[in-house]
Amino acid sequence: MRNDPAEKRALIVGGGPAGMTAAIAMARRGTRCEVVEREVEWRPAGIGIGLQSPPMRALRSLDLLSDLQERSWHHTVIDMMRPDGVKVAEMPQVNVLGPDDPPFVTMSRMTLHEVLEERLRSLDVPVRLGVTVSSVADGEVTFTDGTSGGYDLIVGADGVHSAMRQMLLPDAPEPSYAGQVIWRLDVRKPEDLERYTMMLGRQTRLGLVPIGPGRAYVWMLDSSASPDRPPEDRLLEMLQDRLSAFGFVVPEIAAQITSPAQVDFRALYWLLVPRPWGFGRAVLIGDAVHTTTPQMAWGVGLAIEDALVLAELVASGVDARELPARLSERRFERCRLVVDGSLQLSRWEREPDTPGADPGALIRETFEALTAPI
Repeated sequence: MRNDPAEKRALIVGGGPAGMTAAIAMARRGTRCEVVEREVEWRPAGIGIGLQSPPMRALRSLDLLSDLQERSWHHTVIDMMRPDGVKVAEMPQVNVLGPDDPPFVTMSRMTLHEVLEERLRSLDVPVRLGVTVSSVADGEVTFTDGTSGGYDLIVGADGVHSAMRQMLLPDAPEPSYAGQVIWRLDVRKPEDLERYTMMLGRQTRLGLVPIGPGRAYVWMLDSSASPDRPPEDRLLEMLQDRLSAFGFVVPEIAAQITSPAQVDFRALYWLLVPRPWGFGRAVLIGDAVHTTTPQMAWGVGLAIEDALVLAELVASGVDARELPARLSERRFERCRLVVDGSLQLSRWEREPDTPGADPGALIRETFEALTAPI
């Protein structure tokens, strides 16, 4: 790998938060980056997103935090409610930034995408849509459009079902079904919903999340549905049946859902790839090597941190062939903490009578550990 960052050429495979942040972090330090994204329409997957203060600390180092704070909803606590809407507790959010900064922010995924895309454009990072990698041999890459190129570094940031992972690490484990599904909705924000609110049912757990002016993101973790999307003629009936168990503003939200097209339904998977995270001049980051269930709202946060650490290693002159081992050495235990902890919370939600289950303690201990520097 060239020692002068300005002479390094990096290909980032995947135009989601992991890939975009990696390109920004490396380009700021002088690496010539380009991004390929297999989708023709460059839009984020999903609806809403939350960022804890440690990932925001990473974004601050990239001069991205103020733009996101201006476009996001700020929270100091999460309200915990019974299904009937009676508040039973508040979950304080850990702050590693400063007294004038929110410890937790929520926004639409499009907001995060727009902030990252604007920065990519300002750094003159080229992005090719409708194209991805068909083969890789050390630093030589062939693309699906028949073109090819040589790179000092290749970054696989192509998500949980990563084709790059299959190319580089054919013996790596495949994502495993976590035993739950998630229903997700984009709705008009009820006037009475001002804070992130979690409602705790026995087989379902509902999140009501303000994400911007007049908009809210609703998620529902479901331990009773099968992993396959229900037939369209039954989807709304199943959703409305589950929502009917909740009070507060949920009836107002349920009334807005009149078409299956409004419903995002996904099975939840988890993955933690053993070290090293890559081979040759290619390294994997984000969901490609550590996919977490959403109980701790840390999936994108881990990907952002991966990108920052990768850029630091590249700028320090670490040889590309050493990056898979060096990056995973820095990141593995932190990512394991979130993947394993989120999966344990998922198990307790599926088996609520488990002796000794203490979700609150697990969350507090994990979040405290995550305040440590990356």
